[in-house]
Amino acid sequence: MPDRSGRPPFAPPFGLSAVALLLLLRCAAAPPDIPVVPLDNWRYLEGRPAPATDHLGARDRETLAEAWAQIQAGRLGFAEQQLAGLRTPEGGDAAVLATDGFLKLRSGRREDAGRLFARALEADADLADAALGAALIALEGGDAENRFLHLSRLARLEPNTPMASERLPSLRMEVADLRLARARDLRRGDPPDPAVTDAYRALLEVIPASSSSDVFLEAAEAAAAVGAREAAREWFDQAAGVPGASPSVALGARLSAAEMLAEAGDAFSSLERLEAILADPALATLDDLADRADRLAMRLSVARNNEELGRVREEERVTREQLAAVLIAELGEPPSEASGREAVDPEQFIAVDLESSWAADLVRRAVRSGYLSLFPDHTFKPRDFVSRTDLAETLVAALAVLDAATYGRVLREGGTMGFSDLPVGHRSREAGVIVVQLGLLQAPEGEFRPRDFASGAEAVRAVQALREVLNDG
Repeated sequence: MPDRSGRPPFAPPFGLSAVALLLLLRCAAAPPDIPVVPLDNWRYLEGRPAPATDHLGARDRETLAEAWAQIQAGRLGFAEQQLAGLRTPEGGDAAVLATDGFLKLRSGRREDAGRLFARALEADADLADAALGAALIALEGGDAENRFLHLSRLARLEPNTPMASERLPSLRMEVADLRLARARDLRRGDPPDPAVTDAYRALLEVIPASSSSDVFLEAAEAAAAVGAREAAREWFDQAAGVPGASPSVALGARLSAAEMLAEAGDAFSSLERLEAILADPALATLDDLADRADRLAMRLSVARNNEELGRVREEERVTREQLAAVLIAELGEPPSEASGREAVDPEQFIAVDLESSWAADLVRRAVRSGYLSLFPDHTFKPRDFVSRTDLAETLVAALAVLDAATYGRVLREGGTMGFSDLPVGHRSREAGVIVVQLGLLQAPEGEFRPRDFASGAEAVRAVQALREVLNDG
């Protein structure tokens, strides 16, 4: 029941209740006391806007922006209050995680900050704010590679950020020196460590493509030494392309790449490169490189000739250039005293239609040897097909040059051998008789078939049979 004053029993006086309530509200509103720990590179954050996010509602974005403003102002306790309602036990918004990371970083809790920045980057790998925070932590450490890793990622995400533009160039040089030293240590091994290729690749990742060609040459030579041909060719090409590289360096690097292609069995690509090198006027002033280029040209010629010669047997019709190549490959060239051509005007051996012939050099040698002849207009007609008559005359010409005695003996012993399709007086009868008598070509049932085209297999067998006759003689 109410007492005489009309108030309920046990009710506290009104004034006491109001004071208690105000005290309670003041205690609830008071932020925690979080001191600011000095951070050398915090200046990179001054004036930076709050981390952006599209995953929060408008009200939460306002709260996040307010928390960021409090962090910037050094009122970390107020920022803690703002962020408390935005945190989630698992995952969370990347911008919230990054903002929380900066709060922890400015309050001196570096490990907690690092974990938050890592979580933020897991949630959003393109969030530059999180990359900036991770870079701030890395800059406090002594590991140059780690600092470079984080600053490089920041530069990719936000190229114009002052931290990257100011700190990355000198750090890049520091890392390049470290990686160069490691690569050279691996290269000095006996034998060189195969990991040297990866070491040089890591080095070249941090230096600009316009760097000194010496670095690319060193990397290429190291890779070549451990059999990493692809990497070596790539770096030789880069050495040749460095702006300002001297002609000797550029040509030497290009020639090395061509040589490596030849060693790998890619004669076509090597020849393609070599032709461009041989066309460079600077080569004429560099004797050592010119000699190397000539040796490579000879190797490629042999390789290409071998490849082409391997196809001759499969040809249904043999060509003049193929026959010339088979003759030189199987019989070689006669000694100068045997051919008697050392005093003959060399102009008569100049063919005007060999530019596109794979066997151009072999054709010239076959003509100089007296095995084949040019036409009166100084053409060779390398792709014309060879008849059995042409083949017989060529074989006899080679026999006469290489073994005149055997040629004379067989000519005298030709006897009365006849062919139904090569009558007496035919211009090719003598050649037909000789090659059939020696077993170089066959004439079943007395038919020589002079107008038939000779096959590749027939031409190869005939030339090889002639070689055996010469060896027996």
